[in-house]
Amino acid sequence: MTTRRDFLKLGAAASFSTAFLPREIYAKYESDAESSGNDVVLRCCIMSDVHFNGSPTAKEVPRFRRALEFSYQYSSAQPYKNLDALLVVGDMTNNGVEKQIGLFKKEMDAALKPGTDALVCMGNHEFYGGNRELWESVFGVKANARYERNGYQFIAVSPEHGKSEDGAYLYAVEFLEKELEAAYKATPDKPIFVFQHIPPEPTVYGSRQPDDWGSKDLFETLQKCPTVVDFSGHTHTPINDPRDAWQGNFTAFGTGTLSYMCHGVEGDGRFWVSVPEDQNYAQFLIMEVRRDNSIIIKLYDLTTDSFFDQVYYVGKAGAIDSYVYTDDRFANSEKPIWREGTELKITCEEPYFANVEFVQAACKDVVLGYRVDLEHFDAASNQWVEEPPQHFWSQYFLRNMPEVARRTIDLQEPGAKYRAKVTAISAFLRESETSLACEFSSPADQDAEDKNAPCPKGNFYDAKVVDGEFVNVAACAWGAKKTLVKNGAPKVVADSELGSDVVEFNGVDQFYRSECADSDYRRLRRATIFAKFKYDEAPVSSNAVFGNTQGSGIELYYDVDKKVLQLWAKVGSEYVVLDAPIKIGQYVSACGTFDGKTVVFYIDGKEVAREERKGALVHPDQNGARAFCFGSDVAVDGGELFFKGKLASAKLYTWALTPEQAANVSSN
Repeated sequence: MTTRRDFLKLGAAASFSTAFLPREIYAKYESDAESSGNDVVLRCCIMSDVHFNGSPTAKEVPRFRRALEFSYQYSSAQPYKNLDALLVVGDMTNNGVEKQIGLFKKEMDAALKPGTDALVCMGNHEFYGGNRELWESVFGVKANARYERNGYQFIAVSPEHGKSEDGAYLYAVEFLEKELEAAYKATPDKPIFVFQHIPPEPTVYGSRQPDDWGSKDLFETLQKCPTVVDFSGHTHTPINDPRDAWQGNFTAFGTGTLSYMCHGVEGDGRFWVSVPEDQNYAQFLIMEVRRDNSIIIKLYDLTTDSFFDQVYYVGKAGAIDSYVYTDDRFANSEKPIWREGTELKITCEEPYFANVEFVQAACKDVVLGYRVDLEHFDAASNQWVEEPPQHFWSQYFLRNMPEVARRTIDLQEPGAKYRAKVTAISAFLRESETSLACEFSSPADQDAEDKNAPCPKGNFYDAKVVDGEFVNVAACAWGAKKTLVKNGAPKVVADSELGSDVVEFNGVDQFYRSECADSDYRRLRRATIFAKFKYDEAPVSSNAVFGNTQGSGIELYYDVDKKVLQLWAKVGSEYVVLDAPIKIGQYVSACGTFDGKTVVFYIDGKEVAREERKGALVHPDQNGARAFCFGSDVAVDGGELFFKGKLASAKLYTWALTPEQAANVSSN
């Protein structure tokens, strides 16, 4: 069988005219360059998004030390032994406060040796608790500056504020134009290295729509200078994703992260920004410039302390006709292919999820991930019913990417026959021409709820006051196991209007939280969320009644600016947000449903809003945020946006209630 590494060897021709230059080919190039006198004349370590939080024991501190230690070790083993510069492309801290900046500066000064310049710029996080004056005073340099090293020009550009949107760099356009003109005049035949934290839109991975992590401010200015080689951070995307190299009229590279990895949202939302164990990954670049001004970017994986198999190569900055990292790759790159004899294996021992396994597809670029198309047989209608497609990563961002892909997928119907089809997708969103397919069956749910009951109990949560305590009495055994943990001191009080006990929250620091496992979320691709509650007085700040939104999730939320109750539901890559006015001073029954096709909002049993949206609910997967909160929104390891009022009951279902059921539950 051909292995993944065998396919990597096919990833480039000797002409360097591909997205990646495999190490085998680069080794010959390097040897030939040295023997012909085309030796290295400049070497830089380039990193971004280090995110010091002020604690000397945080994981980013030893990672930063190791990155520089390796850079010196590597340099000392080469014919050219210098490490000429360290470029830190913003977000060296979480909040930009003096404690964090001071610790980073202290660690940087301790790690750098004589002969290595520190070239730094500000990121958006440096403004979250700090400012330019503080940053410049600690580092002793201007936030915007031009430098010269070994005859090469470097230009640092910092944002004006911490908002990650267009406009952050507009104030610096005139500065950049002036410095580019001066740099080009000084070195017309050499690359000009520009670095700023937020990537120019639309260039590297994460800066392009619909990812929306880029800024348009500097793009046109950079396009006017073809010798520019631009470095950016902010996206936290994998450096070995070929989209992290881009060329238009100039060249651009992403610089990875030493803190945690992200992925941009692809097209129709097929992938989301988080990856499993995303805190574990750390990557940075080593750039070498040779005497003929050619550039090699080497990709280092700090997680495994080794270089990736590929390097990026720029033969001559400014030679636009020879650029290969262009947008044409999205249309013209090769599609993934399946290795001969690959079979799809699916085992299903649980009602709501199955385990998928197959040998990974191969591609001359990168296999980004896979789409799983599912359909189950509905006996009542005697036809096959499509379920929302599911996507998952190939884990290509690992230095030692697994040969076999293993993934758990979600199922909507227990006790049903299934047909599955898996399609491979490249980094440039090219799909394999063929798919892997198989059939399987899901077992029946022995704890199945009665979905046809006129007024069903919540099977995920059914929370109310029982014997003086706010507890979960969900209909199913697996649901009832999820306990509600009290935070602060919410009070159980008698309510004469309802003739029952309710729980009262103060809007400051009181809420209940219930942790969720991935297996819980797998049941919630469709859902109904319900709460019966009362605001005794008009809220003075926006707040959450019940839900789990933290970048994803479903929630009942009051918007104080609009003075409306809102239903938030993350379907695929975007939230559906539906508004409804409510009366203050009386109990409200709010119910939101999603059936895989439509989000519907009910107030007191009557439909008030709906939006068509096909797909599946997406829930938070950050560490510490996999939970639902009652009386607040979910925060990492806690709660936020606290509710002030009375909560009589809260329910969560793993299916969409019918209009009749929603009305019955609301009036119960």
